[in-house]
Amino acid sequence: MSPGLGHGRNWGALPLRTEKFQWSMEADGPMVQGPLDMEFLRGQRISLNLEMGQYGLLVRDGALKALYLDGAHHLDIGEQKEQIKTDSHLFFLTTEKSIDFRWTTESAQGFTAAGGTPVIGQCSVRIEKPARFYQRVLRKLEKWSPEDINDCLRPLVNSAFKELLQDLTATACNHPGGLQSSLMMLGAHQLDEYLSEHGLYCVSLAAYTAAPPVENSTDQTAGQSADLLHT
Repeated sequence: MSPGLGHGRNWGALPLRTEKFQWSMEADGPMVQGPLDMEFLRGQRISLNLEMGQYGLLVRDGALKALYLDGAHHLDIGEQKEQIKTDSHLFFLTTEKSIDFRWTTESAQGFTAAGGTPVIGQCSVRIEKPARFYQRVLRKLEKWSPEDINDCLRPLVNSAFKELLQDLTATACNHPGGLQSSLMMLGAHQLDEYLSEHGLYCVSLAAYTAAPPVENSTDQTAGQSADLLHT
C-alpha cells in the first residue's frame, strides 16, 4: 500500500500537542487519490475536510467500512474499539473530474459496425456511485496511480461502447449514411446503461463513421474530426 497521497498533497500538521492533522484532497489532483495508510497516523486524530463532490472511502482488509461525504470529519486512529484501526486505508474520490477516452482508426481497440464500417469517437466518464466504484474497480487493483486507473477503466468503457454500438447497428440502416445519422444522434446518457454497474456515468459522447459516406466524399461530414481520424 502507498504510505500516502504523494508530493503536492494539500495537508498541514497542527502542533503535535493537539494530536490532530488536517487532511483534504489535492485540488488539482486526479479523480482517485490515495490510499492513505492509517498506520502512518497511529495515535493521531485527523480532521478530514471534503468539498462538495468529494468522498472518503475507509477500507480494511479489502472491505469498505465507511463512506465519508462532503463536510468535516474527525477520525481517531488507534487500536481501541471506537477507533479506526491502523491497518485501514483511506481513498479519496471526486465526482467532479472526468477521464477521457478516444477511439481512432489507429487505436488498439477498434470498433467496426455491422457491414464492416469502422467507427471512431471519444467520451468522458465520471464516478457516480463511489461505493459501487470501489467494489467493482478499486478493490481489484494493487496500484492506484492515474495510469493504473486509466488502464483499468479503458476496457470497461470500450466494452460499454461496443455493446451500445451493437444495439445501435441492430436498428440502424445498413449503410454508412444511415449509421452516421444514428451515431450523431447518440446522447451521453445512452452509454450509462452499460457503465452504471461499475459506478460510472458518461458526461460526453461523440461517435462517427471513420470515413464519410460515398455521396459526401468531397465534403467532411458535419461533426467529423480529422484529428480523430489520424491521431
